[in-house]
Amino acid sequence: MIPIRDQIPTRRVPYVNYLLIAANVFVFILQWLAGSNQDALVYQFALIPASFSNGIGFGDIADIFSSMFMHAGLAHLGGNMLYLWIFGDNVEDSMGRGRYLLFYLVGGLVASLAHIFT
Repeated sequence: MIPIRDQIPTRRVPYVNYLLIAANVFVFILQWLAGSNQDALVYQFALIPASFSNGIGFGDIADIFSSMFMHAGLAHLGGNMLYLWIFGDNVEDSMGRGRYLLFYLVGGLVASLAHIFT
């Protein structure tokens, strides 16, 4: 089932969650506007596990974080943002803004490392 809302009220405005959603949508729009150059954009900013075969450089670390905001298509973006919209506000409310942002980034880092090692 696809959720459309939750019933857990939040105590404060989830600014970090809104900023994360906006950042994801903004990056997707940039990808879309790249048009025929989209492949070059993906190779430059996406996480490509094969690029780690010669060790880790600064560009590889930057790719880990930039890839957290990239999506393969509208359905990918829509699904991820739906879940972030519905559940992210409650997680931010529970954890606090700073820890929620750290949780998001660490989660993306762990997902990237799992992608590399598999």
